[in-house]
Amino acid sequence: MNSKLIIYFFYILLITSCTSCKEEMVNNNVFWHTPLNQKSLIYDSGLGYPIYKNTVVFHSTPVPNGTVESILHGLDTKTGKEKWSLTNKDFFPKKTLQFDNADYYYQNENIVVCSDFYYDQTREHYVYAIDIEKGKVLWIKELPSGYTEMGRIVRGSGKYAYIDAADRYSHFSLLRVDIETGELSKMLNISNEDLPTSLQQFKPSFRICTFSDVYKNSSGDEFIALSLNGVSETRKVFLMSLYVYNLTKQQKAYTIPVACEDSLHDEDYGRICYHDGKLIIGKGNEVLCYDAYEDKGAYWKHFLGTAGNDFAMQVFGCDNLALGFTVDRLFAYDINSGNELYNVPAAGSNTANVIDGVIYQRDGSDLQMRDPKNGKELKRIATSRNEQAFSSSRPNGADGKIYIHTYSDAYCIKAWGK
Repeated sequence: MNSKLIIYFFYILLITSCTSCKEEMVNNNVFWHTPLNQKSLIYDSGLGYPIYKNTVVFHSTPVPNGTVESILHGLDTKTGKEKWSLTNKDFFPKKTLQFDNADYYYQNENIVVCSDFYYDQTREHYVYAIDIEKGKVLWIKELPSGYTEMGRIVRGSGKYAYIDAADRYSHFSLLRVDIETGELSKMLNISNEDLPTSLQQFKPSFRICTFSDVYKNSSGDEFIALSLNGVSETRKVFLMSLYVYNLTKQQKAYTIPVACEDSLHDEDYGRICYHDGKLIIGKGNEVLCYDAYEDKGAYWKHFLGTAGNDFAMQVFGCDNLALGFTVDRLFAYDINSGNELYNVPAAGSNTANVIDGVIYQRDGSDLQMRDPKNGKELKRIATSRNEQAFSSSRPNGADGKIYIHTYSDAYCIKAWGK
């Protein structure tokens, strides 16, 4: 073999066996890491790592095929040592545990409420609560029948959690759950006739819904903003209705149709986020801003592009910034003026989280930290060689510590500036 060929193969080996020069190995940035199981890799992306006092919750999935035998682990935030664990048998009559969506739990202090995402009888349909300080299942309730989709999103405030439930061709309901007892009640029921007149003619199906966190007005009333989505009978029109609801008074504040001007790029459902009295919406290839309490029309909107990867995958607010991700870009606007501040190449999409004023996200196999004010990368951390990559779960953190798992281990990593 000639010398040039040998050098070429050595170069390829070098490139594929190391990370970027800008990456730092996790060993230099870690408080602790704990193996979660030794049987197989973790296949579920994770429920977002609830934290209470000195306990953080991770999960593992030792048997990914057949019945999902997930395990919840309560780890000590200082040492990473296991304090308690819960397995399938602790959740009877539920048979499986799946933690594959960071949006389907609500936490209030030590109580975490989770819901199955039920879709056309493809899964179980239970809602349940865990005391993460004691490592105890508090209650398990079966969600009501008569719906084709339930549990896509769970949000809450105080002692109540809220869960979506839709009969695809009939109505949408918002279910309220008492987190201490598991008592279920229906907060509102929306049919096609309750949507804006311009949408009623299409007779849409209530197939997809997202909604904001619960927020308050100056009088202390609690609100929630729903992004009701569907497809017309002809499947040629993609629909969204912004439905703002006063939870305290149990009445509609307002509803308004939201659609992109370019209907060919309007097929992605509307992400929605509350920040500083406004609602940030990512609909198809546009990002829009509305008032959080009354109908004032769109304050501003921006077009993101025409490619399939230009759809708004996530939107969130931070320090009067409207932030969001497409598949491969991070964008930011002044939430009051709507002026674009930056639009930079970035990965992260649905896995990003803003913790103490810093964006944390998974980029490839690395954990990336970004400054939301300018979009610049602050730091990138890679797992050590011969270790599994960071998973696609959404990081969480508190007190200068960031929690995330690889496909084998739980990690506690130093936050930016710590």
